Amino acid sequence: MALGILRHRDLAALPVDSVAAQHLQIEAMKLAFADVYQWVAEPRAMTKVTSADLLDDGYLAERARRIDAKRAQDFAHGTPPRGGTIYLTAADASGMMVSFIQSNYMGFGSGIVVPGTGVSLQNRGHCFTLEAGHANVVEPGKRPFHTIIPGFLMKDGRPQMSFGVMGGNMQPQGHLQTLVRMLVYGQQPQAACDAPRWKVGVGRHIDCEHTMSRVLIDGLHALGHEVAPIDATNDFGSGQFIWKLSDDAEDGYAAASDSRREGQAVGY
Repeated sequence: MALGILRHRDLAALPVDSVAAQHLQIEAMKLAFADVYQWVAEPRAMTKVTSADLLDDGYLAERARRIDAKRAQDFAHGTPPRGGTIYLTAADASGMMVSFIQSNYMGFGSGIVVPGTGVSLQNRGHCFTLEAGHANVVEPGKRPFHTIIPGFLMKDGRPQMSFGVMGGNMQPQGHLQTLVRMLVYGQQPQAACDAPRWKVGVGRHIDCEHTMSRVLIDGLHALGHEVAPIDATNDFGSGQFIWKLSDDAEDGYAAASDSRREGQAVGY
């Protein structure tokens, strides 16, 4: 959703690590979170607003217009119009790419292990709300909203990149920042993965990695962001990326692994 909002801002005209470019991404992420936390739940429970409503191009354009290029804001959720489209795609065995993520959530999850497998079950039910009438209120036979996002990028209907970023609600934020670097600014996956990141907090507060330039931090401060550089790299997610070099699988892939946690890009 944040990427959709950015489509309606002239991001490509801005230098990749400029204050203006990072400000637009932060504000787009905050707008997306405002809607996601209000509306997103199991599809059957999203009776007022659907995922297609949230991704409607007209609605995204309306949300993008709320971004002030000169000032940070604390956004409320919007109310998208009804109507939209659902799209599903799959790749075949020739150059097949898979995006998969698994998480027990808290510690050993539910504390239940499937007999004979050693696999512990997750406890994402913790993410339900008890607020009556909310789309994500706990109910029988219902899946809660959560942050597990195995990413997959398509180009012209063909697989382009299998990727994911671990780390709670840092997942969509890491997706946004790395994809913007690759798709808008043409950076290769490892460079996009290594670049300093920010993390949206509450209101106008954001954390950023201590490696972010002072010029960028000061510029975001000047726009009204409450920026706090921190040393804990684990707070900014950890990604793995495999980019298909061409439509011909024999041309190979470019892989990247995030240095923020243990991981490795391996070719064979």
